[in-house]
Amino acid sequence: MKKFVIALTALAALTAPALAADMAPRYAKAPAPVVPAVSWTGCWISGGGGYGISRTDRDSRDFAAPNALNVLNNTSGSDGWLATAGAGCDYQFSGRWVVGAFADGTYSDIKGDHAWRVFGPSATFVGESKMDWNWAVGGRIGYLVTPSFLTYFNAGYTQAHTEAYNLREITTATATGLTVPGRTFDGFFVGSGFEYQLDFLPGLFVKSEGRASWYDRKDSRLTCTAVGGRCGAADLGTDPFGNIDSRKMVVYTAKTELVYRFNWGGPVVAKY
Repeated sequence: MKKFVIALTALAALTAPALAADMAPRYAKAPAPVVPAVSWTGCWISGGGGYGISRTDRDSRDFAAPNALNVLNNTSGSDGWLATAGAGCDYQFSGRWVVGAFADGTYSDIKGDHAWRVFGPSATFVGESKMDWNWAVGGRIGYLVTPSFLTYFNAGYTQAHTEAYNLREITTATATGLTVPGRTFDGFFVGSGFEYQLDFLPGLFVKSEGRASWYDRKDSRLTCTAVGGRCGAADLGTDPFGNIDSRKMVVYTAKTELVYRFNWGGPVVAKY
């Protein structure tokens, strides 16, 4: 029996190397690949269009002392299309956060009829007011919902311009010879939107944004541009009725733009 055990042990010792040679080598399993996120850090340009509406609150008073307020909170509205272009730079940090600065300019056709109460003839005239341009500079902060989808908020300084316009009789549409001068308004804005990477061209994105802008109050005095009507020859170039109109605007816009990012496809900065 003892000899039999010894023989089995020797046989196992001789066959073990052969069995080991026939077995396939064992390798450590490679970790699953991680999809990297492309950096949003860099600069961009944009262009597009949209629609805007505005509300103008106006108070009127006599130019002569004691500057009595005659009309309070007369409100007029305007609306129309707009075209815009902009540029800016962003910086991505802490994985999913993006902060940036930008500037944009807008040409617009936001217009509507606005009524004027003129004290001299105790009459109300009307004319079409138009906001023709505005520009803004500000900053934004956003969060990446996915590596290619950014939601953001922005805020900053803005300036807008309204064109001069002529007044006409409200009932007969007859020209009065009176003109409301153009004005430039200063203000601030806040907005929010999203930006999304398009698949068919690297670096191309689509951006949609809503923005609200509040502008400071500005005073205007009527001027005479023609003799006759409500503007006599003796009053040419002056305010014939001693009337001051104080305007304050709020403008709401919605726009969609194509954005091109110069650095898209740059270094990996985060993992999702």
